[in-house]
Amino acid sequence: MNFYLGTSPQIDYEIDGGLFRRRDRAQSPYPIWHGYETVGEVIEVGRNVKDFRVGDVVWTGNAHADRVVCDTTVAGRPFFCERAPEGADPKAGIFLALAGVALDGHLSAQLAFGESCLVSGLGVIGLFSVQIAARAGVHPLIAVDCFANRREKALAFGADWVLDPAEGPIAERVRDLNEGRGVDAAIETSGNWRALHEAIRCCASGYGRVVALGFYQGAGTDLRLGEEFHHSSFHPMGASSILALRHRPEPAPGRAWGRIRVYRTMARELSAGKLKIDGLLTHTFPYERAAEAFDLVHRHPDQTIKVAMTF
Repeated sequence: MNFYLGTSPQIDYEIDGGLFRRRDRAQSPYPIWHGYETVGEVIEVGRNVKDFRVGDVVWTGNAHADRVVCDTTVAGRPFFCERAPEGADPKAGIFLALAGVALDGHLSAQLAFGESCLVSGLGVIGLFSVQIAARAGVHPLIAVDCFANRREKALAFGADWVLDPAEGPIAERVRDLNEGRGVDAAIETSGNWRALHEAIRCCASGYGRVVALGFYQGAGTDLRLGEEFHHSSFHPMGASSILALRHRPEPAPGRAWGRIRVYRTMARELSAGKLKIDGLLTHTFPYERAAEAFDLVHRHPDQTIKVAMTF
């Protein structure tokens, strides 16, 4: 959707040596392959491939297409390329990438049993974040979204309270629900700068942490770090740290989690039905009608959670 709307920083910048650098004006990222969650069947394997056979159902991080090539060597591996667990619903595979983001966010938040949490934004990542936190014994677990259908899902998936940001600032209501304190951690998934600012306000001073899972774009004019964030060490207000995802690189020595373990853990949870996808796949389109699918997501976010395409 970011490429569809022209808001992605990769349109004007390329990543060079780990830094975003402005593209030459003659360069353009278009046309692009879009997407990163695909379920398919193996139709051919290279002579040195040991882990896959023709006929296997696989869940991969490849872009959307009717036929893709997965390089399964370690150096060239995509986000993931995993054989679907035995008996798994194929539809579960199109949730694996975002389930991995949700688990990564939970691990980064370092939430312990009995700690409190706010989940901001209840798309697929946020609703998975709610489920993971509920199963981890987080309490109170407070979820925020402007769409009623998503708030209802959050309650069904284990949230203790749901809040509508249209009804006023969130931080004051969070403290009312949490015995006058800010939460131990806030997981912000919406990518909205104003929501990130409010997540900072919702945290407990001195130890509260925000995990910023959203894809924030453009200038953060609604993010004011000179307010609660800066003064959190002087007054009982605001998070004292803002964290990004920590577990995507391959694990270093002595570090238990890496992206493959994250994905395999979520594949197991999805296939066993422990991570629920009930009602999350709201629409499916044949690929020939992709333009309609993008238009629906863009114009009617209140009606969509996850949209899939078939080939």
